Formats: sequence, C-alpha cells, structure tokens
Amino acid sequence: MFTMGEDMMKQWAQNWEKLMGDHLEKLVHDEKFISGMSKSIAATMTGKAFYSKALDEQMAAMNLPSRTEIIKILQKLTDIEERMIDLSERFEDYVDAQQKKPAAQTAPKTAPVAEKPIPAAPAKEAKAKKQKK
Repeated sequence: MFTMGEDMMKQWAQNWEKLMGDHLEKLVHDEKFISGMSKSIAATMTGKAFYSKALDEQMAAMNLPSRTEIIKILQKLTDIEERMIDLSERFEDYVDAQQKKPAAQTAPKTAPVAEKPIPAAPAKEAKAKKQKK
C-alpha cells in the first residue's frame, strides 16, 4: 500500500545524494573554496585559543584550578595508584613467600635484645627540678 511512497523517498534520497556529491566534488577541487575554508578554520582556532586563555585567567582570578592543572593532578593520582597497586602486589608476593618457608627458616637467629629505658626529655627534667626547689 505504501510501497509507492517508499519508492519515491528512496528515489528522492538517491537524487539528492548524487546532486550533493557532485556539488561537493566541485567544491573540494576549487582553490578559492579551499583557501576560504583554511582561513575560516585558522580564525576559529585563533578564537578558541583566545577564549581558552581568557577562561584560564578567570578561573585563576576565582582561585579555581584550570583544565591543565586538573589534568596534571589526575596524572599524578594515576601514578600514585599504579605505585600502590605495584607495592601491594609485591607485598602479597613477599607474604606468600614467607608463609611457604619452613618454621626453622623464619625463626630469628639471634636472641632478642632487651629494650633500654627511654630517657626523660630534657625539658621535663628541668621542669621537675624547678618544682622541687
């Protein structure tokens, strides 16, 4: 029932595609068009650089981090995370190796050293002497 409408739409789409393809093909080979597009893209990039600089200055004035600073922070956090993962893996390997050793190898080879009393801090001694006088 609607096949005639579908056929018409397909035909229209194909005609439009061919017409636009031919037109764009001519534009791509036109030196004036290419030159104008290059100037337009350059102007857009200049405007973007100006906008980015102004935005960074505004963010700094409000004491907020810029996009570049946030990216640097994220990179440092990623490095720290990688180090933590590496250290935890190394620690797990160390613990596994210690658990696999026989008990004779893990026992200390020397007798434990007796702990020495911790001397009082000089400030406390001076304060105690003043109180006695």
